[in-house]
Amino acid sequence: MTGTVTVIQGLLAVPIGFLQTKLDGNGPYAPGSHTLATWLDGATTRNVSDTFGVVVQINGAIAPKLGRVAGYDDGASVNADEFEMRIVQVVQQHQDLSGAWLITQLYDDFYAPQMHRWTEDLPGRVGLFVSPTWSIDLFYLTPI
Repeated sequence: MTGTVTVIQGLLAVPIGFLQTKLDGNGPYAPGSHTLATWLDGATTRNVSDTFGVVVQINGAIAPKLGRVAGYDDGASVNADEFEMRIVQVVQQHQDLSGAWLITQLYDDFYAPQMHRWTEDLPGRVGLFVSPTWSIDLFYLTPI
């Protein structure tokens, strides 16, 4: 089955092979709630709306006895251990015409690293809740 893709759809839905990760210089993020409208790329501030998603990565040591369940491990960079306790919640938000902020995507992460691509394009901001005892880094997704 074939289909057509408009130029706008092509620009807003960049294939994963054309995306790169960049460390958000505002992190690492400590426990608690954070509202992010921009990412820090060196000395440059970028709007969240200019990105295509985010990768969540644990920063620092993992506290013992957090309900770890062993999972797949490639011995290098991919590890799918899960935790009974949520590590982080990522909340994509858009603003409607009245100015109210609406949740358009919500992710609860029980393992990391984990990538989230925006299903609704051009978010105005991202809400982040980091659970107690955790610290995380975010890597935002931009085209190459």
